[in-house]
Amino acid sequence: MMTMLIKSGLEWMERQRKRAVLRNLLRHDDHILEDMGLRRAEIERALQLPLDADAMRHARETSRASLALDRRG
Repeated sequence: MMTMLIKSGLEWMERQRKRAVLRNLLRHDDHILEDMGLRRAEIERALQLPLDADAMRHARETSRASLALDRRG
């Protein structure tokens, strides 16, 4: 029981850390974010996800897909 509680707490802390990283990325201009393979709008959307979601993975995956579509057309 205690192990599950500790694991849940550590997972929550890691999700919070990743969201802090994403918030800090928003300080960069759009060109820098694009060089990193990210889009401002996707980061902002990811930060609105429920706390149990992996916001960083969501931002990375949706930005990658969006940038790939832009490069095609």
